[in-house]
Amino acid sequence: MDRTQLHSLLPHQGQALWLDALLDHDATGIRGLSEWRHLQNLGENASPCLLFEAAAQLCAAHGALYGNDSAIEMALVGKLSQLQLHYHPTQREGVLLVSATQEALSPAGALYGFNVQEGERLLLDGKLLLVLVRA
Repeated sequence: MDRTQLHSLLPHQGQALWLDALLDHDATGIRGLSEWRHLQNLGENASPCLLFEAAAQLCAAHGALYGNDSAIEMALVGKLSQLQLHYHPTQREGVLLVSATQEALSPAGALYGFNVQEGERLLLDGKLLLVLVRA
């Protein structure tokens, strides 16, 4: 799934969409691609921790794809926890692999563990509680 298809799945448009493609997904997990350029739009000194936004959008895409019989109108980050930056990259360019695994699901939302990798190297990981607003 490319950016054009993601625009139909998520409400994020233009520079607000931090995902460039979905690679694969199933009922418990999802993987996609982002790029450093999305973070660079916030300034050259923007913390790589802000890449959690790409993970949050990936989790929202998962919720939209596997929302059972009721459509998701909105997905909001209810809580971000255990966020850990594993290293500070000296160069910020290229593709990032973003992965998320659903750990719990309730009518109110979903808990995901996520990570962001630069090549083979783990850059960032943590947990996201996504609040799902059903249509």
